[in-house]
Amino acid sequence: MSARQRATAALLLGCLLLRPSAHAAEQQPQCGGVTGNPELAIQVCTRLIEYGSLDRPDLAKAYHNRGAEWASQDNHDRAIADFNMAIELDPKLADAYYNRALSWSEKGDHDRAVADYDAALKLVPREARTHMGRAVEWTLKGDYKRALADYEDVIRIDPKSMSGYFGRGRVRLYAGDFMGAASDFIRAHQLEGSIYTALWLYIARKRAEIPGEKTLAKEAGTGGAGDWPAPVVGLYLGAAAPEAVQNAAADPNPDRQRDQRCEANFYDAHWHVLRGAPEAALPLLREAQRGCPGTFVEHEGAVAELRRLQR
Repeated sequence: MSARQRATAALLLGCLLLRPSAHAAEQQPQCGGVTGNPELAIQVCTRLIEYGSLDRPDLAKAYHNRGAEWASQDNHDRAIADFNMAIELDPKLADAYYNRALSWSEKGDHDRAVADYDAALKLVPREARTHMGRAVEWTLKGDYKRALADYEDVIRIDPKSMSGYFGRGRVRLYAGDFMGAASDFIRAHQLEGSIYTALWLYIARKRAEIPGEKTLAKEAGTGGAGDWPAPVVGLYLGAAAPEAVQNAAADPNPDRQRDQRCEANFYDAHWHVLRGAPEAALPLLREAQRGCPGTFVEHEGAVAELRRLQR
């Protein structure tokens, strides 16, 4: 064998060694199939996008899956770029419009979020989560009539949707229909009760001038003792001061402290509102608006209460 033939054989052998067998390829994690490890999921999807031989629909799904991973890491600019590619490749991929709407919302662009929810609903009209997402955007924009319509669609699609009743209750509360809000919060609490549904029910009752202290402890399952958010119940029952709630929100985990501080500001603000002291509530509401993650109902609630108090 000549030197040239030996070099060619070596090159071919190297290529064969580098190329995974069909069986080995089947063992590789699949794009969209990696859970709990966003970095690995992004690597797997990137490898498939750059080196895979995918048709347009499958390539669109790969971009969509990678975009969802970017979004899970709060990198919404990269997420939107991937969702854009997914939609360009497959304009009928409803999930890409839905998830791009979530990213637009996180960036505070509620008009673009609504437009993407509209597009997703044209493709899949009876999708409860999409109606719910659009309802949140209408709420943040102050269009409570349209928000109510979307939540009513959610409830028609799924009559046992706790989130549908809880969302409609919040919108009714913001719009000043306190009795209607209380009714929805009761239903939400019956479907999937928690300290949070008990707190919102208490707020709606108090705004409707219905005493709620006697039932709050029972519905919340605590009189204020226990882990977060139990201290908020203690505040509303008169067993603690707002400062105690702020102290209880402290946590060595910075993400958890951010979330709990957000809630502490919101519920302390409502304690002042219920006592007829809106001037004390305003700075707390502004802090909640700035500090709460956009997906938290307390962020939405702070925006709505600020809108009402500043009219």
